[in-house]
Amino acid sequence: MIKKTKNDGHNEAILSKGREFLDSVEDDWNYVLPTDLKLDLIRGHKNFLLDTRKPQDYKKGHIKGSKNIFWLDVLKQNNLKKLPKDKRIIVCCYVGHTASQVLVLLRLLGYNVRVLKFGMGKSPAAGVPVAGWENYGFDVVKGNK
Repeated sequence: MIKKTKNDGHNEAILSKGREFLDSVEDDWNYVLPTDLKLDLIRGHKNFLLDTRKPQDYKKGHIKGSKNIFWLDVLKQNNLKKLPKDKRIIVCCYVGHTASQVLVLLRLLGYNVRVLKFGMGKSPAAGVPVAGWENYGFDVVKGNK
């Protein structure tokens, strides 16, 4: 049984916005593949490219035309003012994880956002390859066990 608290009104509002977000997820799961973004850029589609990596990593190489706002600073008022409400925002980071967190926050605020799947394809941790559980050869269980 869930104990009611003074914040239940706030919690219900958050849950409502969360359900609204999940109900709006389309078949692309809010992702844009790198190949599709490249075609968009070639065709001149006007997306707003937001790179949420550390400034020093952005300076080492970024997608032409992208703007850098570190992901922990995105919700600052001066940074929100830089984001367009009338364009699709493509968020890019190292491998897609932090960009996905930014996507949720911005979508809840009413922005049209997608994430560049796999990001720039570079781990933010030096010497750590971009690899998942199975890439390391760790055990997996098949079926519903």
